[in-house]
Amino acid sequence: MNELISRIESCSRRHPHLAMILFQRLEQSAYQEKRLSLALDALVRRFFIVERLGQASSLNDELYSGLQSAENSGLTYQAGRLMLCLGRIRYTEGIYNEAIRFWTRCIDLCRITHDTEVLIEARIGLGQIYDALGDWETAARILQDIGQILETFDRPYLKSKQAINLGVNNLNIGKYALARDLFKEAIAQAKRGNITEYIAEAHWYLGVLAHREQNFNLAFDEVHYALQLASTCHYPWLLSAAANTLGELYAAQNQTELAISTYLEALNYAERNGSRAQRALCCEALSALYERSGQTQLALNFARSHHQLSKEIADLSIIDKFTQLREYDLSKKPPVELLLDLSSNSQLEEKTLSEALRTICEEALQILRVDFICLWLKDRQRLRCEMLAGALPLSFEIGKCLHQQDYLRYFQVIQNLHAPIATHDLRIHPATNELASIYEGAELCSLLEISVRLHGNQIGVLSFGKAQQRKNWTREDLLFGSHIANLIQQVLSLDEYRQAQSRLENRVAERTKELQARTELLRTAHQNIFILSEIGREITSQLDRESIISTLYRHVHKLMPAELLSVGIYKAEQGMIDFPCNILRGKNLLPYHRNLQDPDLLSVWCIQHKKAIYINDIHEDYLHYIGIEGLDKLVAPEAFDAEHEAFSPVSLIYVPLIVKDRLLGLLSMQSGQRNAFERMHVDMLTTLAAYTAVAFDNADTYQQLSSAQQLLMSKEKLAALGALVAGIAHEINTPLGNCLLTATTLKESSTKFIRQFTEGSLKRSEFTHFTGILNEANDMLMRNLLNASELVSSFKQVSVDQTSQQRRTFNLLKTSQEVVRTMQSRINKQGHQIQIEIPEAIVIDSYPGPYGQVITNFINNALLHGFEDQTDGLMRLRASQIDHQHVKICFSDNGAGISTEHLRRVFDPFFTTKLGHGGSGLGMNIVHNIVTDLLGGSINVESAIGAGTTITLILPVNTLNTITGPN
Repeated sequence: MNELISRIESCSRRHPHLAMILFQRLEQSAYQEKRLSLALDALVRRFFIVERLGQASSLNDELYSGLQSAENSGLTYQAGRLMLCLGRIRYTEGIYNEAIRFWTRCIDLCRITHDTEVLIEARIGLGQIYDALGDWETAARILQDIGQILETFDRPYLKSKQAINLGVNNLNIGKYALARDLFKEAIAQAKRGNITEYIAEAHWYLGVLAHREQNFNLAFDEVHYALQLASTCHYPWLLSAAANTLGELYAAQNQTELAISTYLEALNYAERNGSRAQRALCCEALSALYERSGQTQLALNFARSHHQLSKEIADLSIIDKFTQLREYDLSKKPPVELLLDLSSNSQLEEKTLSEALRTICEEALQILRVDFICLWLKDRQRLRCEMLAGALPLSFEIGKCLHQQDYLRYFQVIQNLHAPIATHDLRIHPATNELASIYEGAELCSLLEISVRLHGNQIGVLSFGKAQQRKNWTREDLLFGSHIANLIQQVLSLDEYRQAQSRLENRVAERTKELQARTELLRTAHQNIFILSEIGREITSQLDRESIISTLYRHVHKLMPAELLSVGIYKAEQGMIDFPCNILRGKNLLPYHRNLQDPDLLSVWCIQHKKAIYINDIHEDYLHYIGIEGLDKLVAPEAFDAEHEAFSPVSLIYVPLIVKDRLLGLLSMQSGQRNAFERMHVDMLTTLAAYTAVAFDNADTYQQLSSAQQLLMSKEKLAALGALVAGIAHEINTPLGNCLLTATTLKESSTKFIRQFTEGSLKRSEFTHFTGILNEANDMLMRNLLNASELVSSFKQVSVDQTSQQRRTFNLLKTSQEVVRTMQSRINKQGHQIQIEIPEAIVIDSYPGPYGQVITNFINNALLHGFEDQTDGLMRLRASQIDHQHVKICFSDNGAGISTEHLRRVFDPFFTTKLGHGGSGLGMNIVHNIVTDLLGGSINVESAIGAGTTITLILPVNTLNTITGPN
């Protein structure tokens, strides 16, 4: 705040009229000096003085004009304060809807300017409106929210004002003790800030409170003291309000004449203040008092005035259920905060699946402002309504199923639902007729459908609907809807986990009842179950099948009395089960396979039924699974060689390997002893099979990704070589073209020379001219052919280097020039330059091909990303010898630069900002691998938006000292 404004304001309470004059003069001089912000600040300060003197409405036009000037000049801070002042005038006049409009706009601006003081005052004003309209609960909540803000914002003026208004709220709802404490707190804060008008106002309210409690003596004392202070500090509003209360006290004691004179005095102050509410109260009281004293005409006149004032207040304050205020009620949060609260709601984990889904869907109704939400989950060839929220009259309830044969079009849409489908007008939905049948009677207009996935697979769809009117779905709606779908996915995943845990716990409980006599064994089983998760973590951390099987056998051998462990791989296309791994007492057997068409095989039964097999005596239990012929097929003879003795299993366990409803194979555990296994071993092996199936699935996925990445890397290298060929072809075209032109010219001159010589018309001057042309042509041919030869030599060297990747000793400058030469045509074509600053003496023993690929990639990136939409770009390739063992190479450009969030991911595979526009996302990842792995060096990238990019390589002079490369 301006120092002069501070000095004037410091004397405003003692000399208000002088302060008003000084502020007015300051405004005028500021306007003359075109210092609009200072002039408006002075106007706001003058308003607060005028308001205390009960003349606030006199500044209405000046405030309006100032607000327009502030808005036209972009003075957001001053505009917010002017809106606060205009809102206070309207509140005093009883025009609540306009007060709301000014104060809510003021709050919106304060969110930009962070003017906390004005923000609090505007919110207190909204609380006063709620109080005036009789919504005590909302007013109290708003004022309490302000109290939380004031805990970190120490302003005695605001704390006193908040305490007074909260005290009034509690006074109105009958909480007298709390109201009294708040008024006393307001007095303490007002005294701390030397705010006499609030000291007086708080004492007045204490008098009102004493009057409510029928303590007339105390009420008279407090009101008289309030009037005395209000008169001292020139506070007409309080003079009217306190005189009104004093009139009530006189009327209550039947002192009619004294009450009438007091009310007339209060009415006089109210008319000067322009307060309709106070005038209405005075007129109502005077009408009753004159009627009591028999002066009916005066009573009628004041009754008419009261009626007119009440009608004006009602007409000026029509508010549709306070809808304009709701957004500024801190307790009613915006959608993003509701979504944040829902996401962090820890109680969702404690609810049942149905309760959690209902909570999410009901909250989502408010977050997306839709009329209904339906969660459809896949159930084979149908969709089942798992949860439904909203008040629309739908023709179905939770549990309703949609069969695919009845809704083919809609199922086709859902099947391909990879991204959210936002249908603003349902009439253009691909399955509009089927949707009309599904949501019959709902008058559905707009629909947002989002896929629900679990373990990477689509398990259903979440539908958000808007009825009776169209809804234009925004990007925010799509983000919120997707986040809600993720929350549902988490709840479903948690429920799936709980069910799995519940099944496991139920099995353990059942086995416990059956095996009560074996307490020691059961204790061991419990201990083993506790370590299953650790075993599973170790198994799923492996990324190749051999390691997975080796880890599995090691743990199974410790946990269970198994002599033979077999892993079968289900190959449906080939009609067999392949057993590549069979470990008998720690030694590997030969691989073998089983025919799926043979029904007398336990492995085939396990695969076909997808169930576990538990046999403790094969001679007694085999009939539950296979025929008697299967007894001769328990062991595959081809699995044993001369080094392994025959094995005859008696106890067996088979469990299928299933992941995401896909059958991968089976695990088999066998022993030559009768009753070797317990039921708990089946459960443990089932759990380990689940981990093994996940590990196999992960290994297959990893292998596929590795193969895909290798393929893409190969394509990237071929693309680089293709660019090299295209560049060198363009470069060679120029000298060869010159040679062809020279040869053609020489041929024409020779033909002419021979004809003249034959005809005998050759002159000496023509002979001399022909020999000159001949010399020039020879010189031109030699220059261009030498240039072409050098280009071909460079191309041969670079291409051989890039394709063979042989290690050799090479000159860094010469190799760099050869690489740049292959790119020169593209650089020139795009209007850029490259400078090479490398000492001729630097020679390194490394891999020139990969080094050239690195430099080529740097140039490509600069042309594609750095110099996009630019011309006259400059690239620099510099090098220097750090010491006898290392070389520092810097490549820089003055292009657009890289943002911070992209810079940290620059070496990530498949990361690119040009996907589909020339970028594969593998270039810098390949560069990183070449530099760190093959060349044995390090790489660092520095960049900023608008400041270009610098890439620094530190390479060893002799790669053999760092790594062992290919020979």
